[in-house]
Amino acid sequence: MRVLHVAAGIDIEPQKEIFDQWGRFVVRADLWLVGTRRIHEYDGDKHRERDTHRRDLARDRRLVEIDWQRMGFTSAQLLHEGASVIASADRLLGRRWDRRKVARWEALLNDSLFRPAGRARAHRHWQRAL
Repeated sequence: MRVLHVAAGIDIEPQKEIFDQWGRFVVRADLWLVGTRRIHEYDGDKHRERDTHRRDLARDRRLVEIDWQRMGFTSAQLLHEGASVIASADRLLGRRWDRRKVARWEALLNDSLFRPAGRARAHRHWQRAL
């Protein structure tokens, strides 16, 4: 999640602590889009377990009550819909769309074990190491 934002040139602050107007702690967010009242967070499978989901919903309500917006993303969205994450942040920040931001993210994915080209390269490297 953080790498996608950095690759797209989105100014973020990880592990942002958010407080209400009286200075009371509300939540610690995965990523804050600096200069906004929006946070982006990764929601793995654990977030749909009953107790975790219940706590997440209560947390989301606390954020709404203090006029913050939380957007949760799954691994599938990050790996296959990165452009939509970037475009949404760009709209919020008043930035023009630039396909090169997505190209940087896609290049990182292509070099990673998440894509066939990256897995093939790693496999060749591991074969040579044997």
